[in-house]
Order: sequence, then C-alpha cells, then structure tokens
Amino acid sequence: MYRAKPNLRLRGEYDALIDMFGLHCECPVFAVVKGKKQNTGGKVSGSVRLTLDVPDQYVRLTEYGQWADFLYVFKYAKPGNYKVLRPDCEEITVRQYNQLLESLKTQKKLSQYECPQVVLERIEPAWLKSVKIFGKSGLLSKLIHR
Repeated sequence: MYRAKPNLRLRGEYDALIDMFGLHCECPVFAVVKGKKQNTGGKVSGSVRLTLDVPDQYVRLTEYGQWADFLYVFKYAKPGNYKVLRPDCEEITVRQYNQLLESLKTQKKLSQYECPQVVLERIEPAWLKSVKIFGKSGLLSKLIHR
C-alpha cells in the first residue's frame, strides 16, 4: 500500500482537505481521471504514470480550479481553524469563502466537473492496472525492473 507523505509547506491546506472529506491519512494522494481535462498547475511527476482502477467508495473529487482558489485564500483563514476567515481579510468575503468550502466538500457526478481532481487516502496494490516509466534510465527504472 502507498500512502503519501505531506509537503510541509502545504500541511495546513492538506489537513483541511483531509478534514473536509473525513479521510484517514497524513496526506491525500492526488490523481487525474483518464479522458477528462487535466490541469497540474505546472507541477508534474513525469517519471512514472500509474493507471489505477479505484473502487468508487475510495474516490473523492474536487474541481481543480476551486482547490487552487482554496490554496490561495487559505492564508487568510484563522490559524488552526480553516473554516473561519481572519477578521482583517479583504481578499474574499465570508460568504464567498463558505461557498468555496461547501463546493469543495460536495461530491457531484463526474460529468459535472470541468477539470476533476481525484483525492485518495492511499493506493492499494490491487488497484494498479499498469505502469509506464518515462526516461528509462535511472534508479527508478532499475528498481521497478528487478
């Protein structure tokens, strides 16, 4: 089983998402949906592509743009309580912020997402359908091909 380790710079944001979805992990695993519009925000793990078949009950979805908006406005949340904005916040209204949080939490049909982002607690070995390695040289390739 694979469980992600948190990026310390985004620890608060990840903790908020874990709370919103009721996940049981240190850090969510982010993925994309094959055949759907993708946006990685310029950060791509380009050495390996895993194709997974994850049972529906383990899949949570967010709209990529809303997650990106949350990452930006999180700094205006009250320290220790992402559900409340600091009183001096002028970047977003309380109403807009609450709508953003609600929208992130609300699970919709896949077809209702413009750019869906999958959020998982973990990756189980049984979910792995294929692996594609890019750039066949290097340590990763040697480890996988043993």
